[in-house]
Amino acid sequence: MTTARAFWIILAIGMGLRVLWAIAVPVMPVSDSWAYHQFARNIVDHGVYGWTATEPTAYWAVGTSAAIAFTYLFTDSYWGVVALNLLAGLLTITLTHQLATRWFGTAVGIAAMAIVALWPNLIVFTTVLSSELFFIALTLAGLFFWQRPAGHPMANLILAGLIWGVAGYVRPVILLVPVALALVDLAQGPRRFAITALEAGITVLLILLVALPWTIRNDRVLGAPVMVSTNFGPNLWMGNNPDSHGGYMPLPPEVETMSEIQRADHLKEKAKDFIRENPADALKLMAVKLVKLNSRETIGVVWNGDALEPRIGGSGMTLLKLIATGYWYLVFLGGFAGIAVLVRQFGWLAGFFNPPVALWGYFTSLHAVVVAEDRYHMPSSAFIAMMAAVALIALVRKRALRTISTKASFA
Repeated sequence: MTTARAFWIILAIGMGLRVLWAIAVPVMPVSDSWAYHQFARNIVDHGVYGWTATEPTAYWAVGTSAAIAFTYLFTDSYWGVVALNLLAGLLTITLTHQLATRWFGTAVGIAAMAIVALWPNLIVFTTVLSSELFFIALTLAGLFFWQRPAGHPMANLILAGLIWGVAGYVRPVILLVPVALALVDLAQGPRRFAITALEAGITVLLILLVALPWTIRNDRVLGAPVMVSTNFGPNLWMGNNPDSHGGYMPLPPEVETMSEIQRADHLKEKAKDFIRENPADALKLMAVKLVKLNSRETIGVVWNGDALEPRIGGSGMTLLKLIATGYWYLVFLGGFAGIAVLVRQFGWLAGFFNPPVALWGYFTSLHAVVVAEDRYHMPSSAFIAMMAAVALIALVRKRALRTISTKASFA
């Protein structure tokens, strides 16, 4: 089978599964999804991004709600949201192929594409109002232009910065992605690192410039020039306080009367005080958060629960969670196997200083410090798939060589 034929077959299967899921499972927002829906309705109905028409906010990044609000201009149904999720899925599958092929070759590109196309959690998120699929697609789209071998270097750099600037409206954590990528080139010597560090600085500046209109809005509405969102302090506190279990927890009663900015600053300082005064406990919590981040992959099933459970019952829900988590474990362990393959074949520097591992490490480290839930490992999905594909192709080639050797011995 030719590479082109394999590409189109995998793409058709991956998108077909997503379309079939969207047809079979209606969108029924719960939890964060319901909040995004409410924000979007207030944008459309009142021109205000807030909990109500009179309560503007920047607690969550505006990008996801703005995208959903755009669909509500044309329809009151959720089909516009599904269409955007399908587009994000299409971009994720194709860009995973493009990037994996660029870094590791044609065979790994096809394998990584297949892993992402068939990933249960990414499929079921097609009917979820959330930031995850948007952020994954935008991260990969910017990465496609970052240090792209073809085209004008400065044009590519600007496109990467602009795309990641848009991604910042979905999740501000994109801001330091160029820095993580620059650190990859440390392995190539100081000259190359200096060039990449300069490119990273330009890209970060572009991200900030794209965010500037919202930063100005926040200054006018909330009284402080917050880049995009005000939830860093609360999230840092959730993951670093004496009662923390590493995941989401309600904010303390003491902040109820504070403004959004005061609350963010107060909780950030409390978290920093806890880390300084209890370094051993903070390290233990980091370990807890690493486990919480990677121990399962059930959030897509859970957030589709109101639509799924009446159809498949509790046992069906459990089965879907087991399938999703089982797939996650296979890919997760495969990712580490891929790193081991690169280390064995090319050495430690090649194994750890490459873009997929750097970004997997970046998103993991971020949530080990702040707060962790299983959905927070989703931005790393494509990168873990690439490393798992490296291991899979190495295994296939090893078996092929063994088969050839066996046949030769009987010839």
